[in-house]
Amino acid sequence: MANVFEFHFNPLPSRSFNEGWPSPHGGEHAFDTFYFLPQTFFEKKQGYLFIVAELKNFSARNQAMLGQTAEIIKKYFYQKPVFVSHDPFQLGLNQANDFLSDSQGMFNFATVAIGPKCNIKVSKTGDIKIILLRGQEAFDIGSNFSAQPLSNKVFPDVIEGNLQKGDRVLMATPEVFQSFQTEKIMEELCLCNEPKFVKQIFKEKKKIVREFSGACLLAFIKKRPIISLLSRF
Repeated sequence: MANVFEFHFNPLPSRSFNEGWPSPHGGEHAFDTFYFLPQTFFEKKQGYLFIVAELKNFSARNQAMLGQTAEIIKKYFYQKPVFVSHDPFQLGLNQANDFLSDSQGMFNFATVAIGPKCNIKVSKTGDIKIILLRGQEAFDIGSNFSAQPLSNKVFPDVIEGNLQKGDRVLMATPEVFQSFQTEKIMEELCLCNEPKFVKQIFKEKKKIVREFSGACLLAFIKKRPIISLLSRF
């Protein structure tokens, strides 16, 4: 159903993820991406789950939150609900809200679910960018979320819509997205309609992408089983 590219941009390759990375806003931050591919018949009915997350202020104690939160959302998204009326995506977010009840404002976190009929569900907290690329246009579908949560829930809202064949969905940490705009990478991604050209774009920008840190996921929507491609810089 999609081709998926995962990029981790890192200006200090000698440092491990557990050490954190210098943040342009002071202190250190940590980031990661997760995508989960359905395996069983039921999971295939649910679709594909994508997550991009970034801790604003890194510490060894809270670094594990990113992976733990992703696993919670994944568990309930792919778990058969007790009641048919329950939405597994919303259920996963509800459980994540309980887990993160004392952690508001600590991180940027976005999650996207794409169903087998190309329906999309989106939720986020913080400044992760979620961009729909359709044709040669870009739409900031994550801009509909309030910068300041209107309730005590980390993920208070879900936005739903439908994708078309040929659409691309980009999820990026704030520094990466800002650099994509500054270095005209967004313009090239808007013009890129074929997955085979994505790696070439970043190879040509190799020196530039080593100058910032962060991560992104880019999914091309197609009418065939998902193929995963992993690239790291």
